[in-house]
Amino acid sequence: MSEIIPFPLYRRVSVVREIADRIETLHGPAANSYWRERIAIVVSQLKKMGVDNDAIRTEVLSLQDAVQTRIRDQSMARQG
Repeated sequence: MSEIIPFPLYRRVSVVREIADRIETLHGPAANSYWRERIAIVVSQLKKMGVDNDAIRTEVLSLQDAVQTRIRDQSMARQG
């Protein structure tokens, strides 16, 4: 049996940018709901590809780090 390794989510710049930019326009429960909905889609897609649960968890955590980094970097850039 072969292992499927997807292109890492955290390196998909357009995905990271889209999520981070949307979260920045939302706050509190709305941002949380958006994140959960988006991750549910990602998890579903990875499962359909045959990715195992451990790899999915790693992908989601890496994506979360990338999104948080983008939000932080954007905030710092706006502050000067």
